[in-house]
Amino acid sequence: MKPNNPSIAVVGGGGVGGYVAAKLSEAYEVDLITDSLTKLFLIEGGEKREYFPNITKTPRRRYDVVIFATKSYVLEEKAKKMLPYVDGSSVILPLLNGILPYKQLCTIFPQARVKKGAIYIIANRTAPDTVTVKGKGALIVAEEDPHLRAIFDTAGLKYKMPPHIDKAIWQKYLFIAATAALTTLYEADFGTVAREHKEEFEQLLEEIVRIAQGEDVDLGKEDVERAMKLLQKSPPHSKTSMQLDFEAGGPTELENLIGYLATKSERFAAIYKDLLQRVSQ
Repeated sequence: MKPNNPSIAVVGGGGVGGYVAAKLSEAYEVDLITDSLTKLFLIEGGEKREYFPNITKTPRRRYDVVIFATKSYVLEEKAKKMLPYVDGSSVILPLLNGILPYKQLCTIFPQARVKKGAIYIIANRTAPDTVTVKGKGALIVAEEDPHLRAIFDTAGLKYKMPPHIDKAIWQKYLFIAATAALTTLYEADFGTVAREHKEEFEQLLEEIVRIAQGEDVDLGKEDVERAMKLLQKSPPHSKTSMQLDFEAGGPTELENLIGYLATKSERFAAIYKDLLQRVSQ
């Protein structure tokens, strides 16, 4: 890797991919690989600004860093298209919801350095070429890597590289799976869940903690309390990405976010069955 001028690709032009590519493009030449954008505007703090990554439908060169920000249901397809453009020194970072994408990428890229990662952000495509960020911006959580650290520092991206990365990823999964389940099940925004389904939300959090502990991940009561507070602080009219996918009537992340938990929890199995029936209708 060339530390001062790394070749970077961001795969996926949705809310996460658009945001990350925009911020990285201020410091680096970045390829944003997507077939759904031609320009990139970011609305953040009420201010709209255009950013200039290289927007391309196909990879163009070998990459030092590839950041995946696609939906889980197209991850395998998009990742396989990147295979010719990475090698043993390339760093792969997934910023998807859930805990399964990392395992998928390890299988697809056995020769590369796949790192565990997640991102805290509320960002959606609100127009064909526009990503709107709500709340306080974004925080990337990633496995320790000196090259990623240098890139994020230079670009001014907020990040953490905690010593217990599995716990950090499950903490994100804890919140996103519970909110995705209830916002989609009740067709409700964050504020409605916080007001009308608070007890059920807490029960789902406790169930995920139980599952995590069964996989030797050290989650506990304090993580439930943190997620409860995060729900209260979230923009009340925001919706989860899975909820938006259901509303659009297209593919969803049901399998990635809820299907895994449904195999280990009767409570999640019931929600999964209900939502699966809606998908099949």
